[in-house]
Amino acid sequence: MIQLHRAFARTASRRRHLDEGNLLRSLTLVINGVPGGINLGQGVCDLDTPGPLKQGAIACIDGGDRQLYTPYAGLPDLRAAIARKLQRHNRLPFEAANVAVTTGSSGAFFAAGMTLVEPGDEVVLFEPFYSYHWTTVPLFGARPVAVPLDRATLAFDPAALKKVLSPRTRAVVVNTPGNPSGKVWTRGELEALANVLDGSDVLVLTDEVYEYMCFDGREHVSPAAVPALAARTLTMNSFSKTFSVTGWRIGFLAGPVEIVEKCGIVFDQIEVCAARPMQRGVQKALEQLPDSFYRELQQGYQEKRDRFCAALRDAGFGFTVPQGAYYVLADYGKVFGDLDPHAAVLEMIRRIGVNAVPGHLFFADPRGVRSMRFQFAVERAVLDQAATRLRSLAK
Repeated sequence: MIQLHRAFARTASRRRHLDEGNLLRSLTLVINGVPGGINLGQGVCDLDTPGPLKQGAIACIDGGDRQLYTPYAGLPDLRAAIARKLQRHNRLPFEAANVAVTTGSSGAFFAAGMTLVEPGDEVVLFEPFYSYHWTTVPLFGARPVAVPLDRATLAFDPAALKKVLSPRTRAVVVNTPGNPSGKVWTRGELEALANVLDGSDVLVLTDEVYEYMCFDGREHVSPAAVPALAARTLTMNSFSKTFSVTGWRIGFLAGPVEIVEKCGIVFDQIEVCAARPMQRGVQKALEQLPDSFYRELQQGYQEKRDRFCAALRDAGFGFTVPQGAYYVLADYGKVFGDLDPHAAVLEMIRRIGVNAVPGHLFFADPRGVRSMRFQFAVERAVLDQAATRLRSLAK
């Protein structure tokens, strides 16, 4: 065994918060060790992958393409296909030059932050926030700042945002539909956000990976499609959840050509490029899948949401019904008492073999948080078994 040299005793301060560990991944290992365990923690999206994706990637590997680097901003055909999708589904007037392909939305967020955020800047996240956004911002040398959404309705409060804006505020992150809450931002809320930011140089960075999962007739509105936000917004997205390919790591960022080019150059330094076969597979899916695919995706997830929320309600959990995405952030106080979130998840694994993510990971101040996040992007039979186990908690 190689002994650690004292030269390694010092690590960069910007990443030391990560030494606290990743409960999401560690609990996945725990549930994987439980016979018959059901993982409703990490949002792995365990559904079938559409045929055109698989066929496009296989054709590339089998000789349709030479296995070389792609341009750092992505294959031209894929960039063009993404631009057409943005025109058709998001009402954004983008061309291929407005798009850069990345390794998932996480790669897009990191490249954007390294391009646009200076050390000492502040980046606003709406709480409950996606935990990876919160832990990534310090890697830019910046400070994440939380602005709570209404606890009962998840509504955006413009006054709460105004309170935290300062000369150091560089960006606001909008995640719609949201992880972990399922919040879908309305056009009116985005216009109210624009009013708050009017006259400032604050950027809007978006994460729209669950865009096709809006429920009960709600519409996904890309912030860049709101005229008063268009010029200050950088749109980020991924195909991981839409096409059930979380391990393929294909996403993109889109916006003004000059900024997309700068972000692409930074992405080149981080990753060189996203994997060619995966890019080709996503390209074929965008070109070949009909719009009915996206409608059926939404309908299927809404049905899963309703079935799963009914089981949570019967088990005694409290929650706001998610407006989109495939998560439920649920209060477990009536089920597990005053256990802290990590202990509550471990107790649930012990009692019924079902995993979730401790809810304190989605809040700036974890004190008093008594919630856990479930994901329901699993096959129907698995979801029904999980529902049966959850209902048993009420007995």
